[in-house]
Amino acid sequence: MAAMALEGMVGAAERAFGAWKDTSRLERRRLLEAWLDQVGRVREDLARFITEETGKPISLARGEVARAEATLQATVEVVATFGEQAVPYDLMAGAEGCRAVLRRFPVGPVLAITPFNFPVNLAVHKLGPALAVGCSAIWKPCPQAPRTSRLLWEAFEAARIQVAAPVHLLQLTGPDPVAAEALAKDPRIAAVSFTGSERVGRHLEQVLAGKRLLLELGGNGAVVVDEGVDAAAVARQLAPAAVAGAGQSCSKAQRIYVHRGIWEVFAPAFVAAVQALPVGDPMDSATIVGPLIDEATARRLDESLDRAASAGAQVLLRGRRDGALLPPAILSGLGESDPLQCEEVFAPITVLTPVASFDEGLDRAAATRFGLRASAYSRDQRNLRRAASILRAGGVLLNLPPTFRLDSAPFGGVQASGNGFEGPGWAMEGFTEGRLIVEGPAL
Repeated sequence: MAAMALEGMVGAAERAFGAWKDTSRLERRRLLEAWLDQVGRVREDLARFITEETGKPISLARGEVARAEATLQATVEVVATFGEQAVPYDLMAGAEGCRAVLRRFPVGPVLAITPFNFPVNLAVHKLGPALAVGCSAIWKPCPQAPRTSRLLWEAFEAARIQVAAPVHLLQLTGPDPVAAEALAKDPRIAAVSFTGSERVGRHLEQVLAGKRLLLELGGNGAVVVDEGVDAAAVARQLAPAAVAGAGQSCSKAQRIYVHRGIWEVFAPAFVAAVQALPVGDPMDSATIVGPLIDEATARRLDESLDRAASAGAQVLLRGRRDGALLPPAILSGLGESDPLQCEEVFAPITVLTPVASFDEGLDRAAATRFGLRASAYSRDQRNLRRAASILRAGGVLLNLPPTFRLDSAPFGGVQASGNGFEGPGWAMEGFTEGRLIVEGPAL
């Protein structure tokens, strides 16, 4: 994108912000409700585009669009209560008659950068809250799903026109990462919200030093399974969390540490549960595991499985790659420094590791630079409390898989997995700045 076009886009966003920032909650809520209605009108087209462009199975694509609608609905509901908090200033001696409020104000134009694995819902998680608090937004979607992104933006434009919101309130930019970086560096862009790889996130931290930067990066989700649980039931619950959607989820179950006391039951039960999930044509409504985003990615990951097997890993399950379709693979016996164990895999590959105790599992699960999601299963409440304390992650799930998510709840990571939380109310905080306003009695 030419520098002139970038300049015009940021200028338009700045003008739209000036016209939108002081609008009433009623006006902003009407816009979001209209967008929700428009998304509902095209939900099946959105799902079909997601599947055609990214390979996500159609049943999961429909689920993503439904989640996006729920996210917008939750944003609508938060608008009514967000932005003002009374502060009891008259608790201080000499402050009798004082009134105070902590009020939040929109920071300015926002740049939102979103990935391919949830091209609709993750976009709505950024754009809805930004618009809800009075920001304008420029959206740089993933290059892999242009029709999906365009349709979601067109649904917004129809809503914007319907309620007479300012022109250029939400602009859609192209896939060029160089242009996106130039936009991010523009001093008129007040905040950048990015979901994607750790590598790109760290690069943005370097080039955008001092700018408000909200990051949701990768993970390598660990699960610790204690003795005493129903091993087969836990295995069945974790199977889709490990491989659904070809495992292209930052919160997928990647590393599973299993107490030796139940290993002989859990390992075969997990293999069987994964094998039972339909693999193949993403347009088939029964399919749970479709292709990866492209053949080059599938080939690279298939080669990583070859290397792990050559290095002595035990292969519990593996199929033959067919183009971009990489069947689920389950390995055991990997060292903690193996890339399939310590990096984000983003594929239907799972590593099972037997451990001598629940505490050993917690220690090994916590020995990572990532910190997005982690899970622990136990019937012992003391063990669960210890897991919540030891597993350093933005979300710790107890007796639930790491993929378990409510879109209205906070979601985010720590350490190499990012900062801050998404979820409508928490994302709104990221797009606003607080201002304490104190009023004394008239003199």
